[in-house]
Formats: sequence, C-alpha cells, structure tokens
Amino acid sequence: MFQLKIDEATAKQMMEAAINERVEELAKEKYFLTYNELAEYLNISKPVIEDRLIKNGMKFYKVGSKYLFKRDEVDQFLDEITQSMTIGNNDLKFFERLKK
Repeated sequence: MFQLKIDEATAKQMMEAAINERVEELAKEKYFLTYNELAEYLNISKPVIEDRLIKNGMKFYKVGSKYLFKRDEVDQFLDEITQSMTIGNNDLKFFERLKK
C-alpha cells in the first residue's frame, strides 16, 4: 500500500475544479428540445414521435409555431411506457395510455 498526502488547500482546489466542471456540464444540457433535437435524441423520425408518443400523451409546449419538449418529461414518459410493456406487448404503436 501507499499513502498519499494532500494538503487542505490542494484538496479544496481539486474539489472546486470538479464541482465547476460538473456545473458547466449541467449548464450545457438543454432544458427544452425542439422537434429535430428530440428526433435526434431518441433516434426516431418526427412522424413516429407524433404518431406513437404525442398521441399517447407525451407532453409538449407550443411557442408560436415551434414545439418544445422538456428532456426530463420525455425521459419520464418513456420510463412509464416501457414499465408497462411486456414481452408480448412491446410495440409503441399498440400502446394505449391508461386514463388516470
């Protein structure tokens, strides 16, 4: 084994640098996605987004003529859908969202 000694000032600098790096990463993440960005994020086409996701209740926001999607709401929606899928029912086109 070996021992590594770091003085408190160096440890604080390292911690601060790591925190700042993570804050910058988070700041670069987009809160809203456009239709094209969502299609790229999910690797599916725009018609599939409309036909299989929006029609099944995925939230969206319309600003003027632009549709926007919150990334965390998209992730949550997909998690909910995939949790209810079974080996025999795993196609989005046959999914019907349960009314709450």
